[in-house]
Amino acid sequence: MKKKSQAKSLPEILQLFKANDSLAVSFATGQPMALMNTLSEKKDWESLRILCGMLTAPYPILTHPKVSITSGYYGPVERFLDKAGASVDYFVGTFRGIESYMLDFPTRLISTSLSAPDSEGYLSFGTHSSAVSRPFRQACQRQDLIAIGEINHSMPRLYGHADYGDNKIHIDELDYYYEIDSPQLSIDQFETNEAEKQIAKHVVSLIEPESTLQFGIGPIPNLVAQALAESDLGGFGIHTELFSDGLLKLIEAKKVTNLNKGSFKGHSIFTFALGSQKLYDWLDERKGQNQRSALCLPVNIVNDPFYIAQNKQFVAVNSGLMIDFAGQLCSESIGNRQYSGVGGQISFVEGANQSLGGKNIICLKSTAKVQGKLVSNIMPQLQEGSLISTPRHLIQYVVTEYGIANLRGVSNKKRAEKLIEIAHPDFREELTQALSKS
Repeated sequence: MKKKSQAKSLPEILQLFKANDSLAVSFATGQPMALMNTLSEKKDWESLRILCGMLTAPYPILTHPKVSITSGYYGPVERFLDKAGASVDYFVGTFRGIESYMLDFPTRLISTSLSAPDSEGYLSFGTHSSAVSRPFRQACQRQDLIAIGEINHSMPRLYGHADYGDNKIHIDELDYYYEIDSPQLSIDQFETNEAEKQIAKHVVSLIEPESTLQFGIGPIPNLVAQALAESDLGGFGIHTELFSDGLLKLIEAKKVTNLNKGSFKGHSIFTFALGSQKLYDWLDERKGQNQRSALCLPVNIVNDPFYIAQNKQFVAVNSGLMIDFAGQLCSESIGNRQYSGVGGQISFVEGANQSLGGKNIICLKSTAKVQGKLVSNIMPQLQEGSLISTPRHLIQYVVTEYGIANLRGVSNKKRAEKLIEIAHPDFREELTQALSKS
């Protein structure tokens, strides 16, 4: 039998690692910060493979010459490491795909941050059931794997759904754990510009009362949520990968009822949260505001188009970097350089398309600056090396600061014409000429 629930110091935890080893850690706010900071203290590394995503800090271990990093979603830290020459590469897959890979091809060790135990000894996965809770449970059960819990007394206690583990695990199930009390990564506010504000206004015009909402990451979704909070609309539901401060504003404005949902009726559901300390305090069941109104579920449930599509009038709001005349969307790379990741975008686009009265909305700034030169993000063809994140047959609404193009059911040539109408005025003639030559 596997020995269970052994409390260790961080130096003792470090002794669990072999010179050649593999480790998976959770995404974003679930990353075991103290362990990641301690790994560089081991001096005999020959090879360490780390599977992660959306790293929260440039931990010293990440630039070790014997360490290779595979990230399921590039954030600022991954982009920094890539430029610095660290051994970092992208895991090609959706958010759900990362979880299934971790189940099928587990690393020898896995670690995640957990809340302090409740009166019955249950630890919550807190703000990040995401892609880690199921692989972590699997490691707790297998003799050949090691599950290490970072019990962080600052991690909010959140519940899930009883059918999917209730977002908790008993302390006796863990192999090893250590304890800390350290604040989570917080993002208080995104800077916004006029283009983003105009895009948000157009998006709001597409949203109807009693819709179920999914918002991606970034300033535009928060602006949309703020506008909806101040509008006459209401009766919304929430079914989203990311729970952010914008959605909290909607809840505080009493615009969310979750009563018109087709799945998980009566509850907001999400798979990870990222935002301000105010958001984390609201979600924390110990603070008394949430009261199981918002549930944190594994990514295989939250991002499943089947559950998404059960919600009538499902509205998915996500972003892209560039789009071509055919409607092929690049959301994750700039040329050959990985910028972010597949994430859950395509899952929610598919779910919205299958929802009765659903809408999938892609937010796109009309231009970008490349080496000081203004270029159009709407183009005849995607630049060489660009990755197609969402194929043309799934794209519905494309929104720039200059308007809305509805591409659903639109033929090849008409698609280009509609996209040119919402391009930056300085590029419309050039784009029209390119279309006439195609």
